[in-house]
Amino acid sequence: MWNRLLLICLTFLAAVSCGEEAPDDFRNTLPEGYIPYMTPDEEGDVIPDFSRVGYRFGDEEIPDYPVAVTLTPPSDGSDATLMIQEALDEAAGSCSAVLLKKGVYNISDTLRIDMDGVVLCGEGQETVLRATGVSQRSLITLGRRTSRQTGASSAIVDDYTPVGQMWVRVEDPSLFAVGDRVAIYRRPNAKWVADLHMDRIPQNSSGSVSQWNYRAYYIWWERSVTAVEGDVVRLDNPVVMALESEYLGENLLCHVSWDRTVESGVENLRMESGYDPSVLDSQGRETDEAHAWTAVTVASAEHCWVRDVTCAHFGYALADILSGAKNITVKDCVSTAPVSKVTGSRRYAFHLNGGEQCLIENCVAEDDRHGFITASRVPGPNVFLECRMVRALSDMGPHQRWATGVLYDCCSTDGLLAVQDRDNWGTGQGWAGVNFVLWNCSAATLTCQSPWVSGQNWCIGCTGSRSDGREYADGLARPSAVWKSYGVPTQPASLYRRQLANRRQLANRRQLANRR
Repeated sequence: MWNRLLLICLTFLAAVSCGEEAPDDFRNTLPEGYIPYMTPDEEGDVIPDFSRVGYRFGDEEIPDYPVAVTLTPPSDGSDATLMIQEALDEAAGSCSAVLLKKGVYNISDTLRIDMDGVVLCGEGQETVLRATGVSQRSLITLGRRTSRQTGASSAIVDDYTPVGQMWVRVEDPSLFAVGDRVAIYRRPNAKWVADLHMDRIPQNSSGSVSQWNYRAYYIWWERSVTAVEGDVVRLDNPVVMALESEYLGENLLCHVSWDRTVESGVENLRMESGYDPSVLDSQGRETDEAHAWTAVTVASAEHCWVRDVTCAHFGYALADILSGAKNITVKDCVSTAPVSKVTGSRRYAFHLNGGEQCLIENCVAEDDRHGFITASRVPGPNVFLECRMVRALSDMGPHQRWATGVLYDCCSTDGLLAVQDRDNWGTGQGWAGVNFVLWNCSAATLTCQSPWVSGQNWCIGCTGSRSDGREYADGLARPSAVWKSYGVPTQPASLYRRQLANRRQLANRRQLANRR
């Protein structure tokens, strides 16, 4: 018996040391906090820590604000835009809510929540904001329209900074102190584009392909400084793309600031877009496009949220999260019955269009083309958690041009889940994402590739028919991602939840140690 236990323990320790799945004997008795497949590769790259995303980095629950203003819908059905906007302006800065009682509120313009500390909320599905008119607009914008401001910077000096590392080494550490807002800035060179084969994308039938220009592929990853030790600057979130000197035109750690809306949200209501139901395509689908396009556009906002919202009949998105958005949580939301043509730049229900450190949790996209997607140069980490596509009209996954560091955790689709080179689709979408992790996801079809250089992707514990992807005009097979436990869900059930739990436990231990 003792020999058997010793053998099992040695086998388990070997599995931990090489990053493989624990043996069957331990499947139901894994040590607390254990995560398989987390051993760095020969370059030092490892699956990043995705736990510090969403509202207050996941360390606090979204607050329930007291009601400051209560509104009822106009009894005659007249426009309610000004009434609601004035109430939002009145409640601004008070960490309070504008409550819309049940009924229908006709909205002819865009409601702006660009002030701090205010929530627009309803009484659930019986509170309906109905977008009127024929313009393709957002029903609500959350956040200001501002830009990043930069300050002093220092070169990052290592020839290779691996994925998952929580620090960078800089030339002048005296520029940085604990608590500073900073950004890792990477501008590539022409060799990077050439080695990715993105300077020779085959032309498509519409003649719309543009080759990648390295000057356009700079990325900013925003972070906070947690410690400065010699020339090492420690950060609150990991590096999510390897910084390789051979591919760099410029590689800096910069001071940044951004005037953002904070502590505001939209919750517990339904949004609908009016449209003309007589406009149909050849298959009888409603395709009118002269109506409101997006339910909530999130601009320059931080520690804000959209939760318990249902939207119907919009042509583009329930939540379109733009550059400047940071630590946004979108939770328990449903996009249903979109109305638009079924073609490009439409039906992107939950769209990370530049936001970072965002959490999209327990959301559903019905009849959408790309229900949970990323756009170009999205600076992770970001997480899609327990999200579902139903009656998918296209794929779930990164959509174009090099998004970085995204986790799809326990997500599902009845269509295609893909991380791939999208080659000459669109205007030359090319490699869509790098350092993406698909963890315990399910799909009708799975495709997961890794780019030739500058990173990899992981597909772990996922189920579905495996495909190597499309046939490419250049005849070259794309490199495979790292596939582990294919067809067999792994433990932990959720990577994000386990990483968050581990981080909290570590923080508690440190607090106890400091008290002693």
